[in-house]
Amino acid sequence: MAIVHAITSMSIQEKLEAELKVRDEFFSAVAHELRNPLNALHLTLAGLIRAQSGTMPLPSEQITTRLNRANTQVTRLARLVDDMLDVSRISGGRLQLQFEEFEAIAVVKEVVEHETDSAKPASIALSTPPALTIRGDRARFAQIILKLLANAIAYGNGHPIQVRLASGDSTIRLEVADHGVGIAEADQERIFERFVKLGKDTPNVRFGLGLWVAREVARAMHGDIRVSSIVGAGSTFIVELPKASSESVAAPVR
Repeated sequence: MAIVHAITSMSIQEKLEAELKVRDEFFSAVAHELRNPLNALHLTLAGLIRAQSGTMPLPSEQITTRLNRANTQVTRLARLVDDMLDVSRISGGRLQLQFEEFEAIAVVKEVVEHETDSAKPASIALSTPPALTIRGDRARFAQIILKLLANAIAYGNGHPIQVRLASGDSTIRLEVADHGVGIAEADQERIFERFVKLGKDTPNVRFGLGLWVAREVARAMHGDIRVSSIVGAGSTFIVELPKASSESVAAPVR
């Protein structure tokens, strides 16, 4: 009995240590992600304060440029905080989906137009059918598109991005394609982890929470996300969602 108890205690201890290690790695990665936009925001605002406190204030065009730069960093911070909240909701089974019928094309166009300025110098080309009504969570559908577009902008090396929406017999298919760094085949599943830094085939490429959140949301809507990619040639993220769902009320993710 003493031996069994010792083995059981050891297993519990090892499990707790593993969970603590995962937690610590997660917090470390989050801190890293927060630090970059915070540092950039601090430098931009400090520069504005110094310039406006001096004898030669900045011209209005330069002030506008720096304020736009600060706004970009604030947006990055807000999205990261939203992702962290979604991690908590999804992990705790508290993510609520509000199902309704909506025009998918209108949502895709809205997100693409919103992200067009962020994509520069890259351009975003959009291809859709004439009409496509689906049933799902409109806001969460937009979130999936936003996450995949942000990823394409970040790793697309400024090359054109293609967004394609198509209709199948029972599903819709959304593709977001870039022509950037690409992802090695061995890493194509790992990028959907909460935080991951890829290996030697794609050095210094770090994926954050966005893809993990996007896939979890897609699965909560009874669909999925996968990627097809070639290192140095780019990546295509493919989302498939059902055209209709039997759900008619808010459904928590379990």
